[in-house]
Amino acid sequence: MRISSRVTMVGSGRHGLQMTHLIDCNVYLLDGGSECALIDAGGGVEPERIEARIAAAGVEPERITKLLLTHAHGDHAAGARHFRDRYGAELIAAEEAAPWIESGDMEKNSLLAAIRVGIYPADYRFPPCPVDRAVKEGDRIRVGELELKVLETPGHSLGHVSYLWDGEDGRAIFAGDVIFAGGRIVLQSTWDCSIQDYARTTAKLHELRLDALYAGHGAPVVKEAHRHVERAHECFQRLDLPPNL
Repeated sequence: MRISSRVTMVGSGRHGLQMTHLIDCNVYLLDGGSECALIDAGGGVEPERIEARIAAAGVEPERITKLLLTHAHGDHAAGARHFRDRYGAELIAAEEAAPWIESGDMEKNSLLAAIRVGIYPADYRFPPCPVDRAVKEGDRIRVGELELKVLETPGHSLGHVSYLWDGEDGRAIFAGDVIFAGGRIVLQSTWDCSIQDYARTTAKLHELRLDALYAGHGAPVVKEAHRHVERAHECFQRLDLPPNL
């Protein structure tokens, strides 16, 4: 589903449009002209459904040269091995999260806790996947004629990054699970989810005056996204919590 001049949604699960497997996050295809990137990889169950969406968008597999992960949770990153192998794409992830992705660390990725409470099936596994480039705050990533800036955005999890770029559709961000339409967030009782980090990250995003927000679940926002970020920021400012997705 085409979202903007550069962005097509090719995956979405139970907390979104249910285009692909229910475990999937929103998976975005970013068109940089000479090359394309996938933003997040879905949960790794029936990834061919995402491939079918890519084909329907008219994108040849050889144009997908990069795979950018926002964080290491299963619904966003467990599909990385499949797509790295399938497309030969360069896998890019946060420095902090890279070891957990490479080892398939079920504890650090909070998968063991999620399986215990039934979020994932009991036999669910995270396939270890090599990380080709580990990134940190301020790093730049070229995707064809586009340049994305890496922002460290912890709160929902450690090792969480977002990808910012300024283009013809204004200032846009792939924000993973750190902020959603309506100013919602995702706080979970996991080892690395932090209210204080979340408040600082939301303040950081508030300063950016975003136009477009491509979140990891739910509906994207293509105009005046800063208003949605502001709602969450104002909640934290008054020592309250934004609504949970």
